[in-house]
Amino acid sequence: MSERKRHVLIVDPDSSVEEALKPILNEYGYETRPAASAFEGFQEVVGNPPALMLIAVALPDASGVELFDQVRKRSRSSHIPVMFIGGYGEGKKQKEILEAGADDFVVKPFDADLLALRIRNAVQRTERDGLTHPRSGLPTGRLLRERIRALADEFGWYKIDFIVNHFDAFLSRYGFMAAEEVMVFAANLVNEVVRDMGTEDDFVGQRDDNTFIIITTLERGAALGQTLEQRFNEEVQAFYNFMEREQGYIEVESGDSFVQRPLMTAEIKFQEGEPDE
Repeated sequence: MSERKRHVLIVDPDSSVEEALKPILNEYGYETRPAASAFEGFQEVVGNPPALMLIAVALPDASGVELFDQVRKRSRSSHIPVMFIGGYGEGKKQKEILEAGADDFVVKPFDADLLALRIRNAVQRTERDGLTHPRSGLPTGRLLRERIRALADEFGWYKIDFIVNHFDAFLSRYGFMAAEEVMVFAANLVNEVVRDMGTEDDFVGQRDDNTFIIITTLERGAALGQTLEQRFNEEVQAFYNFMEREQGYIEVESGDSFVQRPLMTAEIKFQEGEPDE
């Protein structure tokens, strides 16, 4: 199972921006994904949150600032670093956009190497500050704690703790690189299921390497959790060899002998916030 790279979403009707940045960002370990309009950009953010957004000041269907506002309003995307790019005549909007909370502003024509470096640094800064998980880019640490604390004043929510059981045994048997692939797979699965079954306002975070947090609505929560559990338990089998799948366990070295350990499975814990009567 191949690892999917984290990506930078470039929302700009000028395709040359993405074309110039793509080979450089690939060297830094990021894919690029283009969107030519605010609508396309928003759909991409909701369906597959990027590591960073680069938004043109002027878009064919809305202003870049309007898209930025929609991204910041939603808990699932409010943590994503956002940079703006504009033509020389749009540079006068730089102060206004930065005051609104954008992370950076770049004026065309730009140096592709320098811009790619600024993008990489912005993503790494969120990781160093403990705001996003370095493997998935999902909110963690303070951002996760703040969202959970906010539930005390909200109603109608359904909180899911999605835990990967027996992860340590897999790590011991297959090593760090294979374990990294499992965590990327799990993060991608969570994002996919929430995209398909949740709402635009759902929250997804990662507490630690094997625990993900999903906050959705009461009416969607149970089915979403069940789907996550079923799909993970089926699809994680691909990380084991045929014999291990057949016997239902792996053998892990322990001292001078080997011990049997179960295959990884999903554990779903939930908490409900009942609505007012």
